[in-house]
Parts: sequence; structure tokens; C-alpha cells
Amino acid sequence: MNLEQLSFVRRQGLDLPLANQFYKRVDKRLKARADEIVWQAYLDDGQAIAALRLRTLVSGEHLVTGVLVDPDWRCRGVAHALLQAARIDFSRNYTYLFCEPQLAPLYTKVGFAQVQKSDMPDPLIGRWQAYQRKTPELVAMCYRLSASPT
Repeated sequence: MNLEQLSFVRRQGLDLPLANQFYKRVDKRLKARADEIVWQAYLDDGQAIAALRLRTLVSGEHLVTGVLVDPDWRCRGVAHALLQAARIDFSRNYTYLFCEPQLAPLYTKVGFAQVQKSDMPDPLIGRWQAYQRKTPELVAMCYRLSASPT
């Protein structure tokens, strides 16, 4: 598969049920909320093979969640291409995400950098600490406009 053959769609509002069809098929635990933006990667035949959710926080920052690639399409650069497409929304303000350490290089290639708790806005600290109770090794990362992705 040539990554240039993928198309990327930004969904929100009434389009979210289409995004949730993908999440339901690949991981039933994930679901887009009404206040989120969802970016999806599609094959030429119209099949969704990846998605990510972007949530706006009360403080104005964004949080990337629900990054998911169909198991049949993992390790082929699809997540990287999807993140590159979604960067237009990352550049509106600071955008954060939490990931497992082995995924940090993927996000670094797109322009995210690891941050410490003291670098995060207050509304995000509580969320990060709650996630860490379940997965203590989570890494907090932030995308900044000055980042130079590869």
C-alpha cells in the first residue's frame, strides 16, 4: 500500500456516527463524544483503517485520544500519516497526549515533545494522574507550533 493513496477526513458533530462505526468495529471500548473532532484515514475503497480523536479542554488546549489503527494495517506508517494530516488542528493551540513509552518516537516524528507534569495546564494534570493509576509508565507529550516535525 502506498500511503499517498490514503484519504483523510475530519469529522465532527453529525458526522461522528461514521467515525464511531470504525471504533465499534476495531475496539468497542472507544467512542467519539459530541464535543470532539475525529480524523480518519480511508482506503480508496472507502474503508476506514485509522482514527484519532481531538478533545478541546476547558483551558483551550487540545488532547489527542483514541489513536487507533486497524490491526491489519499497523506498522505501515498509517498512524504517522494520520497524525500528519491532523496537524492542522494541532496548530491552533497547545496539543497534548499521553502514550506508552514505546509509542513516543512515533509522536516525536510528528512534532510532539515529552513534557513534565509542571509543564501541563492544571485541567490536564488531574486527567494524567488518573490515567497513570491504570498505566503508571504513561508519557505526557505536547505539540507546539515551534516544533519541527520530520
